[in-house]
Amino acid sequence: MQTVFSKKISDFLLDIVFPKKCVSCGKLDTLFCEKCRGKTIFLKTQNCPFCLKITPRGRVCPSCKGKSALTGVYVVAHFEESLKTAIHKYKYEFVKALKDDLANIAWPYMEDFPKNAVLTCVPSSSKRLAWRGYNQAEEIARILAQNTGMRFYPNLLKRTKYVTPQTQLNRKERLENVKNAFAVGKKMDLSGKTVIIFDDLVTSGATLNACASEIRKLGATRVWGFVLARNK
Repeated sequence: MQTVFSKKISDFLLDIVFPKKCVSCGKLDTLFCEKCRGKTIFLKTQNCPFCLKITPRGRVCPSCKGKSALTGVYVVAHFEESLKTAIHKYKYEFVKALKDDLANIAWPYMEDFPKNAVLTCVPSSSKRLAWRGYNQAEEIARILAQNTGMRFYPNLLKRTKYVTPQTQLNRKERLENVKNAFAVGKKMDLSGKTVIIFDDLVTSGATLNACASEIRKLGATRVWGFVLARNK
């Protein structure tokens, strides 16, 4: 087992061989520097996740309510500038340590959610886990739970099939793509509870809605999506 001292030595040696630098601008001694984090374009208004009409905190609007299992989706920022680079490095170039920087951008925006809410995340498929080595949404959500004191259940949902990445599909294809893609992984009574599903990106809301449909089966009264960035 690696001791604290030996870990510090190994980290020191790694920093010498592979010096830490900002994934956006290349500044040394940081993975995501303050200047680049400052370029994050935070959303000034929230929208219905389906028709994009402006609504309070991203609630599903009355017109879309009948086709949604979600209460709403709160999105922190636009998928642009340095944040886009950081998320891409985190997801596709396996810079796992960026989870702390990304979580720190998101968690202050959870203040208005009830502290007794249950936090979960969109699950990864076994194929994605084998390829990446971690569920990017789970890693950030775990930090959010620690920062807010919310109960965290990463295995509340499970993937039942591997799907084509949503960004490669149009809206109609996305809805079909996630049909029956999720199931309850951990059976528990959530009657009267608020459940928050974290994901790093949202485009059409189809994935979050499919997850919410399964969570509703456990009795949850409100199911929110909480997302780091919106992809166009």
